[in-house]
Amino acid sequence: MYSEFMQAFAHRFGNRSDAEDAAHDAIEQLLSRGDVTTVEHARRFLFRAAGHRRIDVWRRDTRNPHIAWQDLPEQDQPCVPSPEAVVRARQLMAAVESALAQLPLNCRRAYVLNRIEGWTHREIAVTLALSVNSIERYVMQACQHVRATLNPHDWR
Repeated sequence: MYSEFMQAFAHRFGNRSDAEDAAHDAIEQLLSRGDVTTVEHARRFLFRAAGHRRIDVWRRDTRNPHIAWQDLPEQDQPCVPSPEAVVRARQLMAAVESALAQLPLNCRRAYVLNRIEGWTHREIAVTLALSVNSIERYVMQACQHVRATLNPHDWR
């Protein structure tokens, strides 16, 4: 069964190491459940769990695509920052933290999860047990507050 699983998922994942990771996670889930009654039930569970893992990987890669360092345009490639740039970055970070601290808790959470962590409004709504409309409103209010608090002319 393992070789059948690996053969099917190495093709789906694009490489054997990702398929092995999915297999490991699926087998761990299967063993922790303890309600497997037949080999066929275990087989279906493993294929379904690995399929869900593939969907999760695809969503993550779509949301945060990987770009190789050498593929970046020259102006976007990392460089050693000057001492002034480090100080300015720290000042900007402190100003953003101060602006976020002025926001109500749910507004701040929605902003951080959406703008910094990259979560969708629906994911945030489920996590915070709020409506999607509320999350959209919170993110919009937080963006406006941060923009108004940080004068863009001060940070150029």
